Amino acid sequence: MDKQEFFKLLENSIVDGIKRYYRNLVFIQDKNYLNHVKEILQLYLKINSKPSIAYAFHPWVKGAKDRLNEIRNLVDVLDIDYSSSDRYLGSTFDVVILDLIDNFEPNYIGRLIDLVRGGGIGILYTDNLIEHKLFRNSIIKNGNIRDVYEKRFLRKLNEHQGIFMIINSDYIAKPFNGEVKEKPSPQIPKKFSMPLELHKLCMSKDQNKVLESFNTIRGGGKKVFVITSARGRGKSAVTGLGLAGLISKIEKKKKFKVVVTAPSSTSISQLMLFLKKGLDALSIPYKSKDSIYGYPLSIEGSNFKVYYEIPEATLEDEGDLLVVDEAAAIGIGYIDSAIKTWKKVVLVTTVHGYEGSGKAFLRYLKRILTTRKVSVMWQELIKPLRYAEGDPVEKWLYDTLLLDAEPDEPPQNVSHVIYESANVEEIFNDDHKLRQIYGILVTAHYRNNPNDLMIMADGVHHKIKTLSTLDGKYIGVVQIAQEGDLPDSLIDLALKGGTFDGDLIPDRLIKHVRLRDFGKMKGWRIVRIAVVQELQDKGLGSTMLNMVEESAKEEGVDWVGSAFMGDARVLNFWIKNGYVPVHVSPKKNEKLGDYPVVVIKPISEIAVKATFIASMILKDKILNTLHDIYFSMDPEIVRIILNGIKVHKEINVNRIYVDKVLAFVQGVSPYESSADGIHMITLKYFWDAKRDWSLTPEQEIILIAKVLQGRPWRFTSSSLNSNRTTINELLYEAVAELLYRYYNLTPDSKGGLEIKNLDDEFHTNEL
Repeated sequence: MDKQEFFKLLENSIVDGIKRYYRNLVFIQDKNYLNHVKEILQLYLKINSKPSIAYAFHPWVKGAKDRLNEIRNLVDVLDIDYSSSDRYLGSTFDVVILDLIDNFEPNYIGRLIDLVRGGGIGILYTDNLIEHKLFRNSIIKNGNIRDVYEKRFLRKLNEHQGIFMIINSDYIAKPFNGEVKEKPSPQIPKKFSMPLELHKLCMSKDQNKVLESFNTIRGGGKKVFVITSARGRGKSAVTGLGLAGLISKIEKKKKFKVVVTAPSSTSISQLMLFLKKGLDALSIPYKSKDSIYGYPLSIEGSNFKVYYEIPEATLEDEGDLLVVDEAAAIGIGYIDSAIKTWKKVVLVTTVHGYEGSGKAFLRYLKRILTTRKVSVMWQELIKPLRYAEGDPVEKWLYDTLLLDAEPDEPPQNVSHVIYESANVEEIFNDDHKLRQIYGILVTAHYRNNPNDLMIMADGVHHKIKTLSTLDGKYIGVVQIAQEGDLPDSLIDLALKGGTFDGDLIPDRLIKHVRLRDFGKMKGWRIVRIAVVQELQDKGLGSTMLNMVEESAKEEGVDWVGSAFMGDARVLNFWIKNGYVPVHVSPKKNEKLGDYPVVVIKPISEIAVKATFIASMILKDKILNTLHDIYFSMDPEIVRIILNGIKVHKEINVNRIYVDKVLAFVQGVSPYESSADGIHMITLKYFWDAKRDWSLTPEQEIILIAKVLQGRPWRFTSSSLNSNRTTINELLYEAVAELLYRYYNLTPDSKGGLEIKNLDDEFHTNEL
């Protein structure tokens, strides 16, 4: 196609896109990339003379700002640093330009192309998709990397409409000729209880419906309101309006306190801005405290206060309502604790988006809510707001990044399975196979993101193992990363605090256990292991894991391990299969809100010794720093880790401490006065790997939360979803059991000591 025809088709498509509210995408891979970008912008300016334009790039890379300035000589743009681009989620632009010269990273494409509104265009430009790319370079192993992902990306551009490409001086136009639905519009219910002024601020019928549903959170009893949608449906905006509606119904004598949390403070910007819009529409006065980026962190009126807190802090706070935005990204462990701690909770989360599918999160959430027996309202926003339903760019984005990948429905009964290594190039050339395999991973691990797909495709050190039925349906997937066998230079780098890509488990263990051997050994890190939802809890995951371990032995691998966010169900799976916790990150993952955990099953003799040492060091670290480093770790996770480390150490508790514990059990000494003795006897219990008995899980949790972590009573109560009285009884029963098991003492035993009986323990004869 010649250039003139290409630009005419693009012009017609932009005009049609403005008319029908859909988007177009332009992809440029050419040495004259900037000239092409300028020509396309000039064409768009002819049609829309005052567009809002965003330009995304890495400002710190040499030459990046020069390219931005060339574009700025033509038109005003808002520059967005890729690393902080999540701050702009919820914003919309007529044109979004992505500079891919220095980096080609799927996460950023998924995040930023979604900011283009109907009638607008997205522009991706680069000189090539492969050379000198930051994210791609991070996947390289021993100088090798595939280009499977890039080939599929280019193929998908050619398969969709609404796509225009300039590739090495070739002009390719794929105008959109499909149908789209009408632009979304609000529909005020015939009967409504939320203020009319707020309904008028809604942009779709879905938003009006969700706004009305906020009334369900009012009244007595424990209640949870769950709002889900794909990106661009306005869930955060309507949540802000819903809070304004609740505030309008407050009795004047009462101060209504709402705590809002999210993976980061930037995530709440749209919610808080629409809360302000709602309050303005209702003429409710307020004062706002803004972040350095200009969005509100706290909004307060005479009888209400809405403010942001980091997730873990909300578990110690009190108020009338907790709102959790992007709930899936924080983690199911936190959500469980929040539901136990708070009476009223609103959970807002993405079902499909650049984070990956949220279906697994919803499955876990439904399981928790059923267990907790709380009243739940579910609402989903379906229609997009930024563009028309049926938008071709959304179809391309979801297909290319597999944002909605799902496996085929498996048979009800599986008698025989086939375990095999998958050919990566073959999989990525077969959309049906890829959607099945990746769909299993996405629906089982709700924190997947588009970058994971590129790593799977291009990483030469990544293996894919599958479990399928005899008729060819995939039912299980394992993604393995080969790690270790490091040169001395990288081991020295890790010991000095340096980082390198591609060897996660050796890096963590070299740094924290200080054993060089962990760098020399060869290991397989299981990045993901998943079974289709319908066939879970039938032993297929363990079967697949055993097959992986047999393959590892055959190939001379020293260890098989995994690293993941702390989750009780996942931890139990690994420990049940003989894996040993060897590392827990001293810091929470900022985006996911949990402590990453590393587990290992040693195969070689040297790996057995190294694993024993690492687990001993980890147990010591946890028990010594629970009150500090791991204070906010879920006590249930701590319990599983401690019980999963089968190493023993004798803890001698002096007789004064034992007598103080006896005084507590006898009711003559309060907990605070006997806390030192109770602490020591608790350490003795958790270090005792030789005992053939155990306390109940609830008793272990109370000892961890109150005695070892030193949590306040209310915080401790929430850990067990119980009240202060029950917690006191549990603690008493646990301590009494330890006292009897270790010292054969009961509440009827005689207390008090004499110095002559302590000479041997305190060496008083040497004074």
